[in-house]
Amino acid sequence: MDDALSEPEAAALIFDHSMCRGRVGRIGVELEWFVLPLGDASRRADSAESLRLACLLGDQLPRGSRISWEPGGQLELSGAPFDSVSDCVTAVAADVAVLRDRARAAGARLLGAGLDPRPPCFSVPLPRYQALRRYYARLGHEGDTLLCNTASVQVNVEAGDGSAGWRGRSRRWLLANSLGPALMAMFANSPAPHGREGALSDSSGRQSLRFRTDPFRTGPLPCEGDPRETWTQYALDAQVVGVRRTAPLDSPAAWDPAPAGLTLRGWLRGAGPGAVHPTDVFHHLKSLVPPVRACGHLELRMIDAQEGDDWMVPLAVVAALLDDEPTSDAAASVVAARSLAPTRRDWVDAARHGLADPQLAALARETMTLALSGLKRLGVPPEVYGTVERFAEHHTLRGLAPAHTRQPAHTRQSEREACPAVPEGVTAS
Repeated sequence: MDDALSEPEAAALIFDHSMCRGRVGRIGVELEWFVLPLGDASRRADSAESLRLACLLGDQLPRGSRISWEPGGQLELSGAPFDSVSDCVTAVAADVAVLRDRARAAGARLLGAGLDPRPPCFSVPLPRYQALRRYYARLGHEGDTLLCNTASVQVNVEAGDGSAGWRGRSRRWLLANSLGPALMAMFANSPAPHGREGALSDSSGRQSLRFRTDPFRTGPLPCEGDPRETWTQYALDAQVVGVRRTAPLDSPAAWDPAPAGLTLRGWLRGAGPGAVHPTDVFHHLKSLVPPVRACGHLELRMIDAQEGDDWMVPLAVVAALLDDEPTSDAAASVVAARSLAPTRRDWVDAARHGLADPQLAALARETMTLALSGLKRLGVPPEVYGTVERFAEHHTLRGLAPAHTRQPAHTRQSEREACPAVPEGVTAS
């Protein structure tokens, strides 16, 4: 049934679905890349190349990962959830290898980075993406860059249960949000110019862009209290991107722009067009983009896309922090000792300065050291542990992130190229 909801009914629906998966240990990952034609990384694939790539890539990989497309033609791999981080890494690594081979056969390569230096190009015109584009256009001029020129690693973990310890949802929410700025800084891979004439460079330009472009739906959220109630109030007070019509949802005209400034709470109280139904609530929840999103499980969304196989590192680190009991206990002690309760300002500063902030660098080193110990207990394959250890030695323990070795991406919105659309029928996330 999709009956109209009252405000209390909508609040109950959000509360009940926010952190409803209580198992601990299951973990998944979603990876995004920019697709670059071989031989000329400065241009975007034309329509014929896009069609060939889409046909060769298909929509599913041998170990269960699904392929989809983001608004600017970014390629996304959504791995299936697994019962252990070892199984997750093994399966996704196999699918990534197949995906890279297929991309090369299609004359393309996959770039793991948080920001694309090419001009933004909106090439996947799904109704949901069109609604987002119209929404961002009201807020400024950087919406296309955010939609088309950003890529991330998203780690998905179980929400936890009602217990007070490491399996509990309150502990897991606390660690994900309290250590989130350190994780963002540790894996920052999107240097972007800011300041007068671009003299300075943000460490995670992708996350800075997200905070700057949309101050109404990007969070972050408080660490204390019942996280389900925290999430419910945030979702009710977040602005609505679009309002679905009764036409089929695959119709290009299936979404209307929401009235400017409309929140879900305001809509439920009669300020929006018509009644609010459960489907509207779930579409609204899917549009929310805080660093940690509660959608039954927890999505950690603050991590930039990584080069090569370094996507394994944030996946393994998060698994150790949340799914190994001694590591979780030690991390909670660190959070308490440092009185960590990051505000929005703290997150914005972390995205800008990254590990150049001495306190954040020290927290990142401590966090990484704890994670390395936890990974031994979790029994990850030696090659995975070695990848994390090398990353730590080359980057985190030296106070460096991948952004320190990458040139800032100068996205030029005034420049436009032809925008080849991903062909009809290709899955988009």
